[in-house]
Amino acid sequence: MMKYNILAVFLFLGSIAFAQDRQEREYRIQKSQFPNLASDFMFIGSTIKKVRYYREVDSSKTTYAIKFKKDRLYYHIHYDASGNLMNSGFRVKEIDIPQETYTKIKTYLSDTFKKFKIKRIWQQYPIDNNKIENNPLKNTFQNLLLASNEYKLMVRAKKQDKAKDYELWFDSEGDLKQIQTALPTNRDHVLY
Repeated sequence: MMKYNILAVFLFLGSIAFAQDRQEREYRIQKSQFPNLASDFMFIGSTIKKVRYYREVDSSKTTYAIKFKKDRLYYHIHYDASGNLMNSGFRVKEIDIPQETYTKIKTYLSDTFKKFKIKRIWQQYPIDNNKIENNPLKNTFQNLLLASNEYKLMVRAKKQDKAKDYELWFDSEGDLKQIQTALPTNRDHVLY
């Protein structure tokens, strides 16, 4: 009887430990499956290329993203299920981040992981719903460095033996805001 109680405790603790991970998966969808948007997206203009639509599902919510190329930069704009703007940004390189911020980010990565490789970096502009702006995407397309900027890094890193993919969010000062384990790339392809 005692071993069944111990087994029950381990099963309960195991379910709590796994419940803390936030799993996120991204699926490419058609434009017709995307929610109706306000006129924000019309600000982008006609010089965009490679427009793709995505639905991102995690354990707490569903969001939508538009990804495209404009003026040699890869942009993304995230919306909630109602079509309200959540954040926007574009892919950057290490040289595009202020030196002090990047040094602080690299120091954090070196202290946390035995080995790491930065795969991608995005500069993001979170949308403050309390602050009403005429056009919130304006900062994104002007590539401004603001105090509210965030940097999202995709990192392949080792803590002990096995390497994992991580998503890390840093503020404009280089302080860690959030970290999560990234799921492997979705390889569900239709074979003919």
